[in-house]
Amino acid sequence: MAQVVCRYRKGEQVKWISHLDVKRTLERAMRRAELPLTLTQGHNPHPKLSLGPPLPLGATSDAELLTVHLEGAMDPWHLKERLNAQLPAGLEVLESWVVPGYRKKETFGEVDIAEYRVTVRGGPNAEAARSKVTELMARPELMVQRGGERPERTVDLRPLVIGLEVVGAGDGGIELRMRLRTGSHGGARPQEIVELLGIDTESALVTYHRSALYASAREPARPAAGLTRRWTRPHGRGERS
Repeated sequence: MAQVVCRYRKGEQVKWISHLDVKRTLERAMRRAELPLTLTQGHNPHPKLSLGPPLPLGATSDAELLTVHLEGAMDPWHLKERLNAQLPAGLEVLESWVVPGYRKKETFGEVDIAEYRVTVRGGPNAEAARSKVTELMARPELMVQRGGERPERTVDLRPLVIGLEVVGAGDGGIELRMRLRTGSHGGARPQEIVELLGIDTESALVTYHRSALYASAREPARPAAGLTRRWTRPHGRGERS
């Protein structure tokens, strides 16, 4: 039994494909690549794998995470190459590494912070955006309405926003950097922050890109804290792609 972690890209071609459909696409690609997969038990066995926090629909990313469970050892570089040969345009494994044997099953449960780069064209200028960011971060509460499949409810996003700043500006627009809570204990969506900033998404062109995932090692009930570890592959020979 072996585990290989992959960091993969979700590009423009597939940014409107759901998290579940991406998982199904990855599973089909693994079968076509003839990887020595560990399968689940039952009447409908499928490859055992773990994915990182779901990416908001419509966003691109260079930081998506996947753990593949294998029946035996395999060079992570060969796994990456064989899998990339079967993936459609827009999905690409960027790097892969072996999970050391002494570690437990990797499910990315520690990953609880996502960093986004958000580009806004045709919206506020840099000065107005910085003023609005300062005002927003000074608020004790950031209340939003959520609905979807559940009944509509009010959620306070303030404990879920770790950082927000304008990091770029020019004739083409502005660029925002957001660090937001994510994962099973709750999270904020970059689209919600854009709405709180008063940016009209009907008239402005807004693009979302997830650039990094972090593990803060905080207790689930603890309020927002500083970052302690960026999600990276382990150091050591023989484990990198």
